[in-house]
Amino acid sequence: MKRKFLINLFLFPISLLSVVFLQLNISNLISPSAVHATNWNGYDVSKKSGLRNLKNGNYQKAVEFFTKAIKIYNRDSDSYYFRGEANQGLGNHNEAIADFKKSMTMDGIGYKANTNYMIGYSYIQLEDFDNALIHLNKAISINSDEGGYYYSRGYVYLNQEKWDEALKDYEVAKVKYLKKKEKLDEYFYSEIGYVHYNLGSLKLAIDNYDKAIEINPKEGFFYSDKGDALYDLGKKEDACANYIKSSKLGYEEIKDYLNSTDGDWCKK
Repeated sequence: MKRKFLINLFLFPISLLSVVFLQLNISNLISPSAVHATNWNGYDVSKKSGLRNLKNGNYQKAVEFFTKAIKIYNRDSDSYYFRGEANQGLGNHNEAIADFKKSMTMDGIGYKANTNYMIGYSYIQLEDFDNALIHLNKAISINSDEGGYYYSRGYVYLNQEKWDEALKDYEVAKVKYLKKKEKLDEYFYSEIGYVHYNLGSLKLAIDNYDKAIEINPKEGFFYSDKGDALYDLGKKEDACANYIKSSKLGYEEIKDYLNSTDGDWCKK
């Protein structure tokens, strides 16, 4: 059984994505001079409250405070950037993109590689892979040292079914992560396994699926994907065992398959 690749955008490992979020101490932020703001104290309090709520994951509150800060002083790129992060946290990706793009037109934090990455990531969430690719390419052209940039671009290529390009980026990302001693999670191995599968490298696909299963043996679709590779290698009995395991773990797509006439061969 060959399944269509299902886009699950929440499977990005948080530990890998965290490299793109700015780890800034509130007290170290450079704010615009008080003379530029009509209500300096109100601006300062709103911005710091926004940062505090953003750090604590209170994204709606963070958006509200950054919006207040922007209304008082709308020439500070930081407030737009961080409101973009908060909008991402809320799943408001069109608004996040607008905020990030606005922040790049102004002076301030100005981390253009990172901001392009963030824009690209929101486009991925919107499944607008063409625009995601534009901004991820910009991020990599500015800073080629971040594994997360290549990982995300590889994910874009995967969804565009550009398997050779996807594999190259996943491999580059892997090298960069391991060089920094950053841990790769199960979904990374699952995705690179899926790329190998589509390139016809079935044994490499299985090796990576096994790594994903070793890290997280309770994720049903890992077994389903491994089953696909085993089936194509002619190992139907092993494939069936993996499909059944996937079904028992609650993977609905394989359950439906096994309950259909197409899956009758696995019941015998």
